[in-house]
Amino acid sequence: MKAKIFVIGDGPLVMGFKLAGVDNTMQVNEKDFQSELEKSLSNNDYGIIITNERMLSGVDWRLKKKLDSIAYPVVIPMPDQSGKSVEGDQIRDLIKRALGFDLGAKK
Repeated sequence: MKAKIFVIGDGPLVMGFKLAGVDNTMQVNEKDFQSELEKSLSNNDYGIIITNERMLSGVDWRLKKKLDSIAYPVVIPMPDQSGKSVEGDQIRDLIKRALGFDLGAKK
């Protein structure tokens, strides 16, 4: 089975990935973000979930704990126009350690 990439977040993030050719996207507001993220985590078709770093930092502590403990799917937070957060860097370091390379590195 081939895992799919899923993008969930605000308009600019979703539109950017749509333009890059990612078909599985969902634009959400901050109010609906947590419930939609939880639904996407239970979808076994998704191997990578890309989301807004800012929105991810606002989820409930129980969901944060779950995200820290799961290996699949990989959740990748992307910074928005406000810049990187410290928490996002910590999550990115965990992914780098698990995969052996940095998915967020700029070339």
